[in-house]
Amino acid sequence: MMRFGAMAVSGVLGVVLLKVLAALLMPLLGAVAGMMMVGMKVLFWGAIAYVVYRLFFRRREKTAEV
Repeated sequence: MMRFGAMAVSGVLGVVLLKVLAALLMPLLGAVAGMMMVGMKVLFWGAIAYVVYRLFFRRREKTAEV
């Protein structure tokens, strides 16, 4: 019975430590995910601006050749 009690205590302690660790790391993971999304948004709008820029000047070059 002694081994069962020790195993139960270690299981409960493991769950408690996991919950504490999760409570401490979740805000950090959320902040990292938020910064990654802001970076992706900036890259997305940069790509859109690049495509519009290339389309505008490609049309302009074609009209200049005629």
